[in-house]
Amino acid sequence: MTAYESAIQERRLSGNGSQDPFKGLGEPLGQRTNAIRWLQKKVMQKAGELPTDFQSRTDWELYRDRIRTELPVTIGIPELPPLRDSLVRAHIRVGLGTICERVDVYVDDDYAIPAFVFLPSSPPSTPMPGLVWNPGWPEDKWKPAYQAFAVRMAEQGFVVLVLDHAPFGETSPMKDKADMGMSLLMGMGEVLGVSQLGLRAAETMRAGEYLRARADVDENRVAISGLCQGGMDTWLVAALDERFCAAAPLCAATTFEIHMVEMASYFANADPSPFPFGILNVCDIQHLHAAIAPRPLLVRANLGDQWWPVSGFDEVERLSRQVYRLYEAEDRVDFRAEVHEHNLTGPFADALEAFLVQYV
Repeated sequence: MTAYESAIQERRLSGNGSQDPFKGLGEPLGQRTNAIRWLQKKVMQKAGELPTDFQSRTDWELYRDRIRTELPVTIGIPELPPLRDSLVRAHIRVGLGTICERVDVYVDDDYAIPAFVFLPSSPPSTPMPGLVWNPGWPEDKWKPAYQAFAVRMAEQGFVVLVLDHAPFGETSPMKDKADMGMSLLMGMGEVLGVSQLGLRAAETMRAGEYLRARADVDENRVAISGLCQGGMDTWLVAALDERFCAAAPLCAATTFEIHMVEMASYFANADPSPFPFGILNVCDIQHLHAAIAPRPLLVRANLGDQWWPVSGFDEVERLSRQVYRLYEAEDRVDFRAEVHEHNLTGPFADALEAFLVQYV
């Protein structure tokens, strides 16, 4: 008799599950040795403890303020020293009417964020609106679609900053930035208590500070947007930093609960960078979208993005709309899915342009 058969026989003889040897186990025996399934249930339990409805602005704002106080510490968003002068490495003409500046945005004396800043070659006499654009994983400021959109908006009078997030672009010397670079970055960050998404948030906030400090930018009209992991930067930073006047996260709308409970059954991300430690102790993704209220919010999902499960999209929209209604601002919310490539082109670029022109 095998050990497995012995275990079943022992349960029968003891009177436990005499008709069904698996009765009361809750899971098939094979699942009781599955660490992933065990953690999934922990995620479900933790996510189930988070609030799902808010009946008044007072109730919501108490919770929102808790998010803004606790989340930076929980997920490890590093505090940066005050902004100082940033180095402009190059100043070149792009096409007929755009200038591109190659800028090192100051972080501290040992690190600067490499960025491209696009602006009109003949700027108006008054300060211009601005946009911080966050590339996704493992993208950088050299992606042609992002540059093309920045030129498109510069031609409409915007100043657009496209940054490299660590470890991509010019922020690390590794050829394999998505593997070796990410492993080194996350390993060192975690022993310091800094998550990768937390570092990206700090970089995004600093990019916003830089734009607002420019004499040619209206500090009250700087928006934020990004795609995929850049969309995560967008809903996280906009939720925490009210200085961004509008937010447009693209291809980044689901919940961490659905990520872990549904997506893990058919797909696993290449690395754990999108999942900052401890975030479900404070909130989930839908709460961060809601925390952008009452500022204008554009959300676009891509039906083909299997790594952003559509099952979570409804909850993000439901809670966001509920909170925006508390501010009588639901008309500032725009949620929709598209069937398109995973890029800032087509309906995503068109929707973002219209959103920026209308609200920024």
